[in-house]
Amino acid sequence: MLVTSVRGSWFRCYERVEVGFGPGLIGIVGPNGAGKTSLVEMIHFGALAYSPRTTTEAQVVAFGQEVTRVEVAARLAAGPSRVEVGFRPGEPKRVVVDGVAERSAAGLLARFPVLVFTPDRIRLVQAGPVLRRTYVDRALVRLWPALADVPAAYARALAQRNHLLRRLRAGHGDPEALVGWDDVTARAGADLSAARARLCDKLAPAFAVRLEQLGGVPGDEPLRLVANTEPGELAAALRDRRRRDIERAATGAGPHLDDVELRESGRDLRRFGSQGEQRRALLALILAEADLLTSERGEQPLLLLDDVTGEFDAERRTLLLDAVSRFEQAIVTTTDEADLGSRASALVRVAAGKVAA
Repeated sequence: MLVTSVRGSWFRCYERVEVGFGPGLIGIVGPNGAGKTSLVEMIHFGALAYSPRTTTEAQVVAFGQEVTRVEVAARLAAGPSRVEVGFRPGEPKRVVVDGVAERSAAGLLARFPVLVFTPDRIRLVQAGPVLRRTYVDRALVRLWPALADVPAAYARALAQRNHLLRRLRAGHGDPEALVGWDDVTARAGADLSAARARLCDKLAPAFAVRLEQLGGVPGDEPLRLVANTEPGELAAALRDRRRRDIERAATGAGPHLDDVELRESGRDLRRFGSQGEQRRALLALILAEADLLTSERGEQPLLLLDDVTGEFDAERRTLLLDAVSRFEQAIVTTTDEADLGSRASALVRVAAGKVAA
């Protein structure tokens, strides 16, 4: 995927902005606070209809304004495409793809391969399992659109089972009513577990290669799915835990409790990695997914890399730029264009919410 232009109004610090992009490594250059990150966020929001920076999306609307609108034009393997996203806080987003209203913004994940790095995404490595599960489930949709409903189907079954557990703890209903929901939850959980295992099996070798390219030492099993239950055992686990689950009003077994370990030289980077190692692992994970997207879908993703060079020394910065320069398009922000060496095919300069190509 190659983004050819972005146009936005009342997005973050931008009143009006329109920028065209070509192929290659595009540098977005400007001082801190100028709007570089907001421009990258705008591209992501326009392509996928959600912000990679915040879950409080009212923040993307410029202060004092009621609505924002973003348009992204892109070139895909299937041909040119245009996405328009209108957003007024408190209302559903209005998403139009090539002139046709998109019923679900989630469908954009499968249509527009976009991968993003922002400094605060290091929490994916540092924080608890929920962020890594979310990452894996979104990667499933990006890689294999036919599996798009698998994570959602399990979430629905789990929510229904937990609702029934709360009613039973309050003394309403017969515990035998759980039998049916145990079966539904177990089947949906088995599908999700199988999809996650397939993804991690394919992602792990690419992650090892990318980690080594960025100066790391992968060791054995640098990426590993830590499943809460073994394949085929969820139904039995739900049955065995039934009394405890009623007491706690929550389902205590299943893929909603899975984790993914990122390791280097046998060390779990969440617990024993330095911030530099964690940052490198996150970049290796993004590049590994990009490789998998390219091989599985026959299309390179767009890379959006915000402040990616700032904390690297010259050697590791060179390794990273060598890697991303091989993609059809990578958009990289920096405060110092010298960090990009001579690799940038074009520069976009940003100052005080104004953009000049």
